[in-house]
Amino acid sequence: MRHNRLRLVLRSCLTLFVSATCLHSTKAQTPASQTDSATANELKKLNELVEQNVKLEKQNRELMEQIESLRRLLTRQAARVETTTHSGGESATNASGVMPDTRTERVAGAVDSRSDGSGSNEAVGTQPTTASPKADQQAPKAIQDAPSGQEYGRNTTWNLYEPGKGFDVAKTSYGSLNISGYLVARYLNQLPPSQSFVDHNGQTQSIDTRQDFQLHRVMLYFTGNLFNPKFNYNITLWTVNDTAQQAIVGALYYSVNKHLLFGVGWNGLPGTRSMQGSHPYWTSYDRVMADEFFRPYFTQAFFAEGNLGRRLNYKFSIGNNLSNLDISAVKLTRDLSEGVSLTWMPTTGEFGPRGAFGDYEHHESLATRFGVAYTHSREDRFNSALNEAPDNTTIRLGDSLLLFGPGSLAPNVTVQKATYQLLAADGGIKYKGFWLQSEGYFRLLDNLIANGPLPLASIRDQGFYVQTSYMVLPKKIELYGATSWVFPQFHPKDTKSPHEALGGLNWYPTDSRNYRLNVQVISVDRSPVSSTFGFYTGGLKGVSLTLGATALF
Repeated sequence: MRHNRLRLVLRSCLTLFVSATCLHSTKAQTPASQTDSATANELKKLNELVEQNVKLEKQNRELMEQIESLRRLLTRQAARVETTTHSGGESATNASGVMPDTRTERVAGAVDSRSDGSGSNEAVGTQPTTASPKADQQAPKAIQDAPSGQEYGRNTTWNLYEPGKGFDVAKTSYGSLNISGYLVARYLNQLPPSQSFVDHNGQTQSIDTRQDFQLHRVMLYFTGNLFNPKFNYNITLWTVNDTAQQAIVGALYYSVNKHLLFGVGWNGLPGTRSMQGSHPYWTSYDRVMADEFFRPYFTQAFFAEGNLGRRLNYKFSIGNNLSNLDISAVKLTRDLSEGVSLTWMPTTGEFGPRGAFGDYEHHESLATRFGVAYTHSREDRFNSALNEAPDNTTIRLGDSLLLFGPGSLAPNVTVQKATYQLLAADGGIKYKGFWLQSEGYFRLLDNLIANGPLPLASIRDQGFYVQTSYMVLPKKIELYGATSWVFPQFHPKDTKSPHEALGGLNWYPTDSRNYRLNVQVISVDRSPVSSTFGFYTGGLKGVSLTLGATALF
């Protein structure tokens, strides 16, 4: 019995001991199991992060490849823009080719003025440069104006001498004001000093040769917009000191879009290449002989221009007469003048700022320009005193006699009215500093009304010029040459075909078209042109030496 109780007690103790041991063992194993489970979870998360990192690295490589591809694309586009800049000048859509002057270009100052007026807009853009850390402190930021007639890089008063980049005086919500200018100083010497010639009537005419210094031309431009960036004005103080002429001229014009800009005021008839906005970007600062003989002039008119396509441009003008300067309204007749031109630039779509003469911009691609123009005007002598010199002095015969002068076509007979018609065609190329251009003319004078019988019913004259130049030192030194011929119905007794040959040099001291020194030698045989502000005197035969300095700002 006792043994049974003892056995029962020992068994109970053993059971308790085993139970306690198992409990302790269970308790001891629980933390280890939990630790193993946590470690497994962390390893799983780590593997997931590694996988995510691999995916991110792959995405980053793909993103860098896209960035590099975009960078290469932008580099190629920048190279094309730079090429267009050096080859195209001021604007690839320049209808003159300008001249042109945009407000962005004015303020940024990256290129020369518009085109004038330019302009210049001498280029579409400039080569990229690295900005200085203090650039914002060194120069004002460009102001981006609302679109106006300038955003297309075209001339606005395209024939009446385009303004320069100038200085912005004011810009408000009511309008803006910019002031710019153009100056020419020159020396002219016509040799030999004593000359005369015999005209087609057999009369001996003396030649008043010149040797003088002149601040030849001074022009001040006041331009801007009124209330609407597309509604613009141009007020120009115009002087020619050689002739003591002063005038205040101007125009109001509105830009609808790149296909239509129209206005009213002083302008020119676009009858020849030099009357389509290229001034003052010629080889010299005045025209060659044939151009000066045939061209129309400036008048008060309604004018319009625009693009007919990417490479085709038109200009149109209807005005009072061929030349309204010094002709008051009471002398004008009811007859009007008209002029229209078409310009096609098939290869590059531009021909430099304002369609400039010479390849100052150094075209890397061949630039071409072709044009045709027609002018019509019913002209009057504007002076009823038939024995006096006419007020209309623009139309001359091949021996430089005035069409409306007393006895020009027959003794004691004076022409009172005549119809002037001019057809002109031009073509030119530019390539890597080389420029070649030619223009041909056909002029018809008919429907003559005079105070007596005339020996003929119409007068037909033809002529042409060829000009070429080369930038022997890019943007610094330009050499040029030209010849022009006139084949008139009436000519001096000793010359059937008045002509000239000339050569010259331009030095651009500031790497800009707008500032230059010019030296030129002209050999002329009986000039049909006689103008105090040009290089020629009627009947001149010999050599003319010219020195000039020009500034467009």
